[in-house]
Amino acid sequence: MNLTLIEDPYKTLGVKRGATEAEIKQAYFALVREHPPERDPDGFKRIRAAYEKLRASSERAETDLFLIDEQDAAFNAEKVQRYAEPPPTITPELIKSDLIALEALLLMEEAVAGR
Repeated sequence: MNLTLIEDPYKTLGVKRGATEAEIKQAYFALVREHPPERDPDGFKRIRAAYEKLRASSERAETDLFLIDEQDAAFNAEKVQRYAEPPPTITPELIKSDLIALEALLLMEEAVAGR
């Protein structure tokens, strides 16, 4: 299944995320009657693609896995964590101490892996 999700298949079919397979099928057939392939080939292709992504539980699970809910994806500035103090100024001494700490961590990981 090719999951290049340009649009939300639930929105395309006009169903909620918790819709049953019967509700999805009913919405699909209702939309196909409104947008038959002879009159609206592009609309029909969009509807068919959305239905293909939701019609069976395996395709639906894969779609849900990769589908990003717009509410979750929207940036909310109020949720950004703010600290009372500004971050420390980057100095050569700070960089050197960070590099030494990183080197020590890598040496410890190497020693543990060698056991």
